Amino acid sequence: MNNQQARDLWNKYLAGDCTTEEIAQVESWYNQEFKDLEEAPMPDYTQTRNEILAKIRKKQSILIKNKQRILWQRIAVVASVLFVFSAGLFYYLEHKDPLKNETIAYAQDVLPGSNKAVLTLANGKRISLTDVSDGELAKQTGISIAKTADGQLVYKVLDQGHSTTGISTYNTVETPRGGQHQIILQDGSKVWLNASSSIKFPVSFDHTDKRVVVLSGQAYFEVARNKAKAFIVKTNRQSVEVLGTHFDVNAYADEPTVKTTLLEGAVSVSAITRNQKNASRRILKPNQQSVLSGEELSVVPVETSDVVAWKDGTFMFNNEELESIMKKVSRWYNVEIKYSTEGIRKNTYWGTISRSVKVSELLRMLEMTGDVHFRIEGKQITAMP
Repeated sequence: MNNQQARDLWNKYLAGDCTTEEIAQVESWYNQEFKDLEEAPMPDYTQTRNEILAKIRKKQSILIKNKQRILWQRIAVVASVLFVFSAGLFYYLEHKDPLKNETIAYAQDVLPGSNKAVLTLANGKRISLTDVSDGELAKQTGISIAKTADGQLVYKVLDQGHSTTGISTYNTVETPRGGQHQIILQDGSKVWLNASSSIKFPVSFDHTDKRVVVLSGQAYFEVARNKAKAFIVKTNRQSVEVLGTHFDVNAYADEPTVKTTLLEGAVSVSAITRNQKNASRRILKPNQQSVLSGEELSVVPVETSDVVAWKDGTFMFNNEELESIMKKVSRWYNVEIKYSTEGIRKNTYWGTISRSVKVSELLRMLEMTGDVHFRIEGKQITAMP
């Protein structure tokens, strides 16, 4: 197997698309390296670790330059935790090695986020979607609002003959830090709302000429196609218009840019100037991302799997700066991030890990690069060289 074939197999494995035979082949690589490690005498810890990492990198033709650190992953079948082969091996060694200076300073661990959100009805009533039981939560203008067994919030027309009163009423769903939620709108469009985000939308689109929702934070949309009614996502800085497509909008207030990523179909992205008039406008094709900086829009090619990995329960970093990574960590684990020195904010990393692991597991993976370390104290994480 040549290097390209090995990389292709890795990508299939990480995406869960391998055949039984291919899974066995990938996991045999790991098992062989782990066996070599088990048989190595403890005094040769450093040498063994370096030799194994060298072999793994050779297989993948990985070259590390400057501050770019590579974090390969493996899937632990039982734990369903994604790790790189090297990170998985090093994690084992961290527990096996008695050297205290190799141990991460954790006063306590932090659990990952989960399905948490608050629904605000048109009359102002607030419903915690975390606490309520499954089933119908409310009825509004001929629409049933229900929570399903798998935690989705679903809007359905009760009676097609008189589904609405003709007056648009709006609901809002908000996720806290450490929360996420999925919503199925009345038209069948699906929304995945990331942590620390909110979306405001009409209970029904029947009496509107356009399907307009207002977003703060990040959401992934699978829009039901309707040629007669465009679907528009508004943020405080831009407007995205589609007829039916799959796309992601990242519009967190603490981010310097607003990013819109298209997976399929086509979208029109328009910046909004200070006087609320549309300024620059771009049409996106699949695998493209618009970046709004100030009032200027640019378009760049993008690996969409990296952008929407959060929706599928994964952190995926592709040459991403530590500061950007830790913002995601802060939102998902509801923690405060501090830096002992400013220089490490721009360190870049590559890697993948499940969003269901405790925060210590993610930090350990980053620490394998050797250029960053972490300390957890309550709800505060400090990053150090």
